[in-house]
Amino acid sequence: MIDTWAQTGDDVRTDDLAGLVDRHLGVDGPAEGAGWAPVVRGFFAAVAAKNLEALCALMTEDCLVELPFTESGRTDRRSIRIYSGTDEVRDFWSAAFAGEGVTHGIGEGEVSVGEGGTRVFVEFTAHLTMDSGREYRNRYVLRFDLRGERIALYREYYNPIQSAYAFDRPIAGHLRLDSL
Repeated sequence: MIDTWAQTGDDVRTDDLAGLVDRHLGVDGPAEGAGWAPVVRGFFAAVAAKNLEALCALMTEDCLVELPFTESGRTDRRSIRIYSGTDEVRDFWSAAFAGEGVTHGIGEGEVSVGEGGTRVFVEFTAHLTMDSGREYRNRYVLRFDLRGERIALYREYYNPIQSAYAFDRPIAGHLRLDSL
């Protein structure tokens, strides 16, 4: 059984990803297996604060962060970005935080929780201005696989063309975008 809560409409507050979790719980109150909520809420709070220590404390020692859709255009496992263990995960988030500037808001949020609360999907759109001055608007689908009260797998799906532009990464190894 999947329990889903959705929000649609224009951008909402910048810090509202943690609020998305709270509103999901408010549909019928905390449900059986809602132990996932403090973990996912804590994840979003740590990301909003760019707090690497808090973020890594939510991950298992052997955690995986996977970004299956990359600017390379390839889909084989060797071509996607995978970060394993808290040291690699810390380095990934540190680099991401360094390029991000101002967050303007999120929108169209949805939370889906699998039976038992060990797998959670969060979908939303986000709008940022990068430190470089480039506008960044993307749609995300995040997958959290939990082991106890920690994140064992975090998988982030997003539009890699938008990301390539925002982070000035090459597409297919050689194409760069000046605008979208």
